[in-house]
Amino acid sequence: MTKVKITDTSYVRDIHSKAILNSDKTKLDDYNARKNMMSKINEINTLKQEVSEIKETMNKILSLLSENK
Repeated sequence: MTKVKITDTSYVRDIHSKAILNSDKTKLDDYNARKNMMSKINEINTLKQEVSEIKETMNKILSLLSENK
C-alpha cells in the first residue's frame, strides 16, 4: 500500500484506494483502549442483568415453595 503524507496533519492518503488514514499511533491506541473499555462495561452490564434475573427467579421459586408448605 503506497501512502502519501498530507501536509501539516497526522493523516496520510492511500494512493490506491484514495482513502485518508490517520497515522497517529497514540490516537489509535487510545481508540482501541476506549473500545475495549466499552466492551468490558457492556459485558458487566449484561452480567448484572443476568444476576438480577437469576435472583428474581430464585425469589419466585422460594415463594412457590413457601406457599406449598
